[in-house]
Amino acid sequence: MAEEKKGYPKIPRNNWFLLREKFKQRTPERVSPSYVATALGMSEASASANIIPPLRAFGLIGEDNKPTDLAYDWRDDTKYAEVCEKIFEKVYPQELRDIFHDPQNIDIKAVEAWFARDAKVGQAAARAYGATFAMLLEADVSKAKEQKAAKPKNGTDKPKAAKTPAPTKKAVPPPIEKTAPPPPPPVVETHGTGGKPVFSPKLHVDIQIHISPDSSPEQIEKIFESMAKHLPLKG
Repeated sequence: MAEEKKGYPKIPRNNWFLLREKFKQRTPERVSPSYVATALGMSEASASANIIPPLRAFGLIGEDNKPTDLAYDWRDDTKYAEVCEKIFEKVYPQELRDIFHDPQNIDIKAVEAWFARDAKVGQAAARAYGATFAMLLEADVSKAKEQKAAKPKNGTDKPKAAKTPAPTKKAVPPPIEKTAPPPPPPVVETHGTGGKPVFSPKLHVDIQIHISPDSSPEQIEKIFESMAKHLPLKG
């Protein structure tokens, strides 16, 4: 005959604290799948399969789904640790509680390994059992505030980093082309022509002389004498 698998209650930490917050605001007359689905933003089928059973196992609701006296204490911050301790002792065997009893030093991997062996479940279920075990062992009501700041409702969305806008490139004006100034107008002479304009162009010659720095004064003098001889231009 096959050995029957053991089961332990498991509930996500964010659902645990969000539902507790709903109870603090107003404790429902009956915790129906519809109530849980609306409060936690899930389907009624998921609420009926995953939330209602652990609430019964914890003793927070009865078989009729009505909140118990423990549920009213659960919503009280001053009694939260006491309620967690009662649930902890009710749900888990003495062996497990004896091995893992220090909330400040929880070896979560070892806890998960214990659940995997004892309940004969896979890694995902063992991890869920271990997370619920650690939450009840911690019995820390301040974790509710951390949960609110960290994740909304089901905790699947992560805040997205704001994108830094790319720097805009300034438009660079096209380079201004410099144009040479227009040449001066030709000289028009009118004297001696009866007042009629006569076009009289003038020639302008630039002469560049490159003299070696090694040239002697006599050689330089000879150069200018030759220029005066061969270039009889009027000054």
